[in-house]
Amino acid sequence: TRGPSRPPSVSIALTISSTESVPVRSFEADGVDPQRAALAAEVLSLNAQVHDRAMRLVGPMPVPADLTIQQLRGLDHLVKQPGLSGQELGGLLGVSPPTASGLVDRLVEKGLVSRSDDADDRRIRRLRPTDAGQDVMRQLDSMFERSLGVVLGELSTDDLELLCRGARAMLAALDRVSADRVRTP
Repeated sequence: TRGPSRPPSVSIALTISSTESVPVRSFEADGVDPQRAALAAEVLSLNAQVHDRAMRLVGPMPVPADLTIQQLRGLDHLVKQPGLSGQELGGLLGVSPPTASGLVDRLVEKGLVSRSDDADDRRIRRLRPTDAGQDVMRQLDSMFERSLGVVLGELSTDDLELLCRGARAMLAALDRVSADRVRTP
């Protein structure tokens, strides 16, 4: 006898790079001092190694069965650039305006995207991810959360405090850069 029918499971498999020779960008070319550049390169290299090992441990990211890859790409663009118009989103996706409109319609129907009138031009509708849309994208990027759940017993409280400290430092730096970009467009 067979169990109850379930929707097919879909996963995105990522190419895993070799941790022995992880290509790392040169920050010195961006005018960063050598010590800071070396530390940034080490952070990137370590992050790539953590990613690769976590991928082997917890597997590829689950993809919601009711979303197409094109819908995920559209939602990803809107999470990164909230307020795009349908035409702008279509341009980023490389699709025609009618195709972009249909894609947006599906995302709105699923409750993942909202439309609002442009403040300056009422003919333009601005697109933003809803809380549910943000949650979908977070779940797709849940490898860290999933791998932390698996290794939590192996980490000391000192290790966890250090991870928290690093995450807080990164958040503070992101907030400072975002604030600077708002002040100087």
